Amino acid sequence: MAKRIKIAALKDFCARALVHEGMSEEDARLCAEVLTETDAFGTHSHGTKNLFNYIKKFRAGGMDIHAVTQVVSEGPAYALMDAHNGMGESASYRAMSLAIEKAKSAGIALVVVKNSSHFGAAGYYANMAAKAGMLGLSVSNVDPNMTVPGARGMVIGNNPLAYAAPARSTPSIFLDIAMSNVASLKVVQARKDGRSIPETWIVDKNGLPTTDPSHYPEEGAMQPFAAHKGYGMAVLVELLTGALSGGGMGTNGDIVSWCFELEKPNNVCHAFLVVNPAVFCGAEAYAARNESMARNLRSAPKAQGSERIYTPGEIEWERHRAAEANGLELPADVAESLEGLSADIGLPLPWEC
Repeated sequence: MAKRIKIAALKDFCARALVHEGMSEEDARLCAEVLTETDAFGTHSHGTKNLFNYIKKFRAGGMDIHAVTQVVSEGPAYALMDAHNGMGESASYRAMSLAIEKAKSAGIALVVVKNSSHFGAAGYYANMAAKAGMLGLSVSNVDPNMTVPGARGMVIGNNPLAYAAPARSTPSIFLDIAMSNVASLKVVQARKDGRSIPETWIVDKNGLPTTDPSHYPEEGAMQPFAAHKGYGMAVLVELLTGALSGGGMGTNGDIVSWCFELEKPNNVCHAFLVVNPAVFCGAEAYAARNESMARNLRSAPKAQGSERIYTPGEIEWERHRAAEANGLELPADVAESLEGLSADIGLPLPWEC
């Protein structure tokens, strides 16, 4: 059953669990922040549910809990970082922080990370830039899990992309998507639950749409959103991450699943782009113009039967406000994963109910 917990209490539990495994307190705090905030936005497939599996990956030797992210090369508006097979959340937090700092003086900055692992939800890092009053973009390549038009089997990753920009009525306007019609973890969960899925989610071993997830990921593949459009966007992410960093590329067979092959390095790459509006129209003017756009979108003529028009990220911010006020309500599968970790390490969870 669903359980409720305060945001601060969940962050503390996650950080203490990682420290228990041997992670530094600073890295543990960063990872706990990313994972818990992701739950607060309602993206439970990429939040604290995955913490126990990350720890299992540490234990299996597929991730280095002691890794220190290193700046390999840099200039006024760019940097290349090596995560050294550490946890993706802490490496990505540091990379986006560096991009923000560089953009303050350079106006625009790109930081690319190689040799990393699953970084959770891309939207968290994009929102770091928006919180600093800037436009942020975050992307990552992943293991091949998606087909492309005319192919069968897993050809390319569903490489996630997120953007965020400051606004006023909501802290940001943001979007966080994968290039498949749905996140692969949702297919995995449907399989665990014994549920059928929409025929637009995956294809079977012959490359044909199917509603049966029981053979995924051993067979079949995700479907790209809007066919060639999602395919093309997935290629863009590969160009910005693996290809640009000199690191792992899903299309070259360099990347394995972070959750199905725990003993192997994930080997993914990320990219973080930040644009500082202060050097263009001005930071305050930019936020005001973004807010004007949001108001215009929300007040557009509504379709028959429609009660409300949402701007990108508005639903997530409403969930976040509710979580701040009332605590996080975690779905049963998330609570079960956290309770499994709690029992494993002997650290109690301070549930509200």
